[in-house]
Amino acid sequence: MIIAERHNLSPVKVLISNSLVHLELFEDSQKNLFLSSILSHPEGIVYYATTSSLLCEFAEGSITLQALFDRTPSLFVEIISETKTALYSLNDIDVDLKYGDKTIQELSRIEVTKV
Repeated sequence: MIIAERHNLSPVKVLISNSLVHLELFEDSQKNLFLSSILSHPEGIVYYATTSSLLCEFAEGSITLQALFDRTPSLFVEIISETKTALYSLNDIDVDLKYGDKTIQELSRIEVTKV
């Protein structure tokens, strides 16, 4: 089982970073891939597993950020809020990513369109 716990992850690359969106790629010691994304609900930052094929689909603009998240191989994700850090089962919580309805191309342009 792949569990996203940020203290076990090493940064690989920042995919998008602007004043509204921060999407970063990480890996663990077994070279499993993870992403961190900003949440709309619940508020905070979520860390979750992904795969190279899902990342390729996202990079090609074939799927949105939320679709990428929804297809995570993780059963548990780590969510960091201002008040606590905890692991959550995706069976017990609904997670909505901030700007999750956007593709990577739309996320890259979001700062320009939001004034």
